[in-house]
Amino acid sequence: MRIGITGGKGILGRIAEKQLLDRGHQVSLFNGDICDLTLVQEWVKNSHPEAVLHFAAVVPVQSVQADPARTFRVNVGGTANLVSALESCSPRPWLFYASSSHVYRPQLQPLREDAPVSPINIYGLSKRMGEQVVELSANSVGLPWCIGRIFSFYHPEQQGTFLYPALQRRFATEDLSQPFLLHGMEDVRDISLADDLVASIIILAEKHASGIINIGSGSGTRIADFVQSLAPRPLTISPASPSEPTKLVADISKLRQILGDE
Repeated sequence: MRIGITGGKGILGRIAEKQLLDRGHQVSLFNGDICDLTLVQEWVKNSHPEAVLHFAAVVPVQSVQADPARTFRVNVGGTANLVSALESCSPRPWLFYASSSHVYRPQLQPLREDAPVSPINIYGLSKRMGEQVVELSANSVGLPWCIGRIFSFYHPEQQGTFLYPALQRRFATEDLSQPFLLHGMEDVRDISLADDLVASIIILAEKHASGIINIGSGSGTRIADFVQSLAPRPLTISPASPSEPTKLVADISKLRQILGDE
């Protein structure tokens, strides 16, 4: 299958490219500015994709907060550009939109796809708006689509301000015999290795799954326990600031059914 990828320089995009090639698919990467409609149209015209994995987005918290307008321009406008460009294809390719667990509000029970959406930050709002672009625009032109609400993940090659690389920097520079201050240490999150999430996404692509699907492990991990599992020695983890613990864990019954795990 000919599969296009946006956001191919990110962790998910890089992993997806490798896994797709390993499974015998043809891959075309979009390396331009997703906000440039003409560039997106040219890429679609030249690559003739049968499916597209849309990962391109502004994600890091610092980047989102520093320039909210750019976040919406990329995460929402870029998605609209892609849908618009795919309209010209015949037959219509299948579109996977990489959304986020941040469209949900944390709650004690595992979150099903029909749980209320109520983003509590700019990134979550931008991803929810991107979902709406796909739901409304793709439906209107007969474009088959799947929205994957991706829960937390990590990978050894992550860089920047994400949790995993931030922890590695702290482990290398701090005196770990002293209290290790951690924000949200009692929070519970659904955390997976990025490779595992991408493997699920590729199967969804091969099956041309449809609708909104949670993509995660289906189990919760306390942030303090996750941090300790990565640390080179036992830590004395202490709260960096007082906060009410939150829980964000996926109900992946729908995913398991599609993947054939149930």
